[in-house]
Amino acid sequence: MKSRKKNNRPNRRDPALRGKRVSGKTGLPPGSLIHIGKVLTDSVKINLTEFNSAEIYQKKINNLDGLDVKNEFFNSWIEISGLHDTKIIESVGQTLGINPLILEDILNTEHRPKFDIQDGLLFLTLKAFSLSESREIQIEQASFVLGKGFLVSFQESNHSWFDPVKFRLNNSVGKIRHRGLDFILYSLIDVIVDQYYAVAEEIGDKLEELEEMIFENPSQQLIEKNRLIKKEIITIRKALTPLLEAISKLNRDEPELIEEEVMRYYDDVHDHIVQIIDYIDTYRELSAELKESYLSNITLRMNKIMKLLTIITTIFIPLTFIAGIYGMNFENMPELYWKYGYFCVLAVMFTIMAGMVIYFSRKKWI
Repeated sequence: MKSRKKNNRPNRRDPALRGKRVSGKTGLPPGSLIHIGKVLTDSVKINLTEFNSAEIYQKKINNLDGLDVKNEFFNSWIEISGLHDTKIIESVGQTLGINPLILEDILNTEHRPKFDIQDGLLFLTLKAFSLSESREIQIEQASFVLGKGFLVSFQESNHSWFDPVKFRLNNSVGKIRHRGLDFILYSLIDVIVDQYYAVAEEIGDKLEELEEMIFENPSQQLIEKNRLIKKEIITIRKALTPLLEAISKLNRDEPELIEEEVMRYYDDVHDHIVQIIDYIDTYRELSAELKESYLSNITLRMNKIMKLLTIITTIFIPLTFIAGIYGMNFENMPELYWKYGYFCVLAVMFTIMAGMVIYFSRKKWI
């Protein structure tokens, strides 16, 4: 018997290969831990930062065994990169007492931005945007769980959003080490929101460039580019609107885990989000106007072409009429036997043509 060759083609039913499939959770009980999204890292990495006003310790760990989050002398920031290993995420939840419903939202990268308080823990999830080396907009989910003595940040990849906060912690820049974990949470949210400005500016630059190209040389490819930019605008808008609601709810609830003095910093984040939404709405209107401008330019160019063709046709109508008369096969046409008949007819035709060109020029039709 001939043995069948092994099929090395990828399994199309693998959710990681298909992309984000929310339907994979259909029928499962609440709190079921299933990763919904693309795998953006090879393995889940856990970094631990413990600090106080005088000292700071950083290390990579494999699990949270033996971690004392109730140590009153140190604040613990646990940074988790990669969400595809649900066993590790479940272990983190069991160690820190995080409700499975929160873990479920963390693993669902299609979840809209959300703020909630459960079992004395503050939970916030939002969309983080960045620009690739090719200036393409990338998006992934970032989530935070704040408890007494610890802060956990979850992200899909190893992106370096939080490097500015780490730098400030390591070098004790400002008052960041003298503040609590509520201020660290604000700082992490703030660096993500700052990336929205960079993304919004990139969209603005793309639209300005597209606007110049549309007026110089409109083409169907430019409309396709405008459609893609509009799609990016809608994606950002869909991420910003629920995030604004989440930060507004956080400010209204004034959770005990966030000191009153730190709350004003969250108000500042709220103002930044409102400002970015204004930018995005302006760009959305500009995108719509660019499409209308494209159609207007195409119509204008078509009208110019039709106008030119009409003028040419109008000029040649009397010439065609004259040529048609002398093209008839009648014998009784005296001009046919005149010595200068041919030259006279040509002169008349050129005179008519020149006269019409001069007339159209004075009317500024050509």
